[in-house]
Amino acid sequence: MYPVLLLALLWDSRYLDGLREQERRSRAEDPVDGVHFWTKARVRVYTIVLAFLLVCGLGACVLGLAGLFGDSAVLRGVLAGTLVLALVTLLVRVFGEVVRATRDSS
Repeated sequence: MYPVLLLALLWDSRYLDGLREQERRSRAEDPVDGVHFWTKARVRVYTIVLAFLLVCGLGACVLGLAGLFGDSAVLRGVLAGTLVLALVTLLVRVFGEVVRATRDSS
């Protein structure tokens, strides 16, 4: 499931190409049309951290199933948190894409 989430978050619907083409100036640089929080630098860090967590989560699942380390409440919590973060991010992206695609063009 983690690889599918990773693909959906990063490569589906040309996400990285669209991000590269966007103007995402901060509110300080552009008081009228600037973004408050999600500047390109913050999107970059968030996306890289999320991808890192998903890859590490996949590795932890495989290594745990292989019996290289035991089950623990901490491990379950970290993996569940990673999964929730990925799913919420995917939900927000889907919501944003649907709203943008169906917005009235007038």
